[in-house]
Amino acid sequence: MDKWINNNTFTKILAIALGIVLWAMVHADTDPVSSTTVRLDTKIIENVQIEVTGLDEEKYVLQSKDADSVRMEVRGNNSDLNFKLSDAYRVTLDLSKVEPGDNTLPLNYFLPNGVTLESMTPSEVNVRVELRNTKAFPVTVNTSGAPAEGYQVGTPVIEPQEAKVTLADSELSRVVKVQGTIELDGENETFTEKKIKLYAYDKNGKEIKDAVIDPSSVSAEIPITLPNKSVPLDIGFTGKLPDSLVLSGVTPELENIVVYGSKQSLEALSSYQATVDLGSIDTAGTRQLEVELTPPAGTQKVEPGKVSVSVSTSEVVQRTFDNIPIRVEGTGSGLEAIITDPPGQTVSLTLSGAATLLDPLDPGSLSVVADVDNLKAGKHQVRLKVSLPRFLSLNQTEQSLTVTVELKSKTAPPATEAPEAGVTGSVPTPEPSAEPVSGEEDVTEEIPTSSPEPSATATPVPTLLPEATPENTDAISGSEGTGNAGNAGGTANTGNNGTNGNAGTGGGT
Repeated sequence: MDKWINNNTFTKILAIALGIVLWAMVHADTDPVSSTTVRLDTKIIENVQIEVTGLDEEKYVLQSKDADSVRMEVRGNNSDLNFKLSDAYRVTLDLSKVEPGDNTLPLNYFLPNGVTLESMTPSEVNVRVELRNTKAFPVTVNTSGAPAEGYQVGTPVIEPQEAKVTLADSELSRVVKVQGTIELDGENETFTEKKIKLYAYDKNGKEIKDAVIDPSSVSAEIPITLPNKSVPLDIGFTGKLPDSLVLSGVTPELENIVVYGSKQSLEALSSYQATVDLGSIDTAGTRQLEVELTPPAGTQKVEPGKVSVSVSTSEVVQRTFDNIPIRVEGTGSGLEAIITDPPGQTVSLTLSGAATLLDPLDPGSLSVVADVDNLKAGKHQVRLKVSLPRFLSLNQTEQSLTVTVELKSKTAPPATEAPEAGVTGSVPTPEPSAEPVSGEEDVTEEIPTSSPEPSATATPVPTLLPEATPENTDAISGSEGTGNAGNAGGTANTGNNGTNGNAGTGGGT
């Protein structure tokens, strides 16, 4: 080794090699620096969106900010400027320390490696922050479109029925309703929509887009039905009770039923009559009878389809009520009416029915009327009109229900001026009435003949009038071939005994 070091030629070769290496190192460090300096350039980046960070959204609402994006001018070499995606340029707005009200905050930026920022417009943003508030609103559902022809949309059943709206205080006061919409397309039966999206609206029906609604959707059941109408349920009767029984009470489990049909058919419908068969009752007491309800003519459906009716019967009894005053009605202008027979202007009434109805009956509640409407001056035989509580019947003869009424012209007032001196004479008397005053009868309605003695076993047939609401109708005595007497205000049905002429009810027609 020492031999090579001491050799002059070897030393020269080594020196040349070291020189080459040093030259290469110097040129390798200086050339790239010179190249980079020459290629630097600038670029404009438009519409870089401002990202909001750090806002406590459970407490605050960012009501407004005066800029949504910025314009950036950056510098770098061509490869860094032209081959970096726009997503590499970010601008953020930190609201972690913001306070309610107006705030001016600087913007933060993030650039790709090798790129520097020359300028950014704007470099700060004015923001307004408000406290967040929540209020509950009832949910409503609106329908658009139409169901099948002739059908109508009922009230939706919504679940849940309430939703919470979260907004800034100033915006929450604008909310007047939370509503979803269902599209209809010829449906003819009830259907359920599982997911109806909710929106908040102001008083002008404009959607408030920033509202946060919880829950954001609801389900709803939408009734699609024919037009319908709720009408009172009346009870009629068929069949007959044994001669010894009478009705003392009839109570249906429902007061009203719903009838479905066209609008035209429903307009003429004011009530619905269900018919109870009395032929199945043979002993006194209370029974529950089930009655089928069928749609009236021109309608399609009745709900419910059947109804239970409580029917109470009792043994028939009779009671006589004396000194019932007779009231005269319908007296014409210029006339006065006087009942000349009976002299006391009262009548006795014998009623049949259940003891539970007769015993507490107040005679003052019985109405007896002599109707002289359209009758002229003179004496007239007028049949009385008697009104009775429901389920009671009248056992009277024709003669006892007929009174004599005399109609007279009212007396003219005395003259107020004295006759002139020297003039003699007397005040002329009125001419006698041309109407018959005796021996002639003017009965307002034909009275059927009756058996002279009332049957002790007459069975009143109930009417359809509301209970305890008597109506003034003509009292009709039963005739041969007529059975149970009709109740007050009702129709005298064919009776139990076709050969017994039971007295008809006061108020039967």
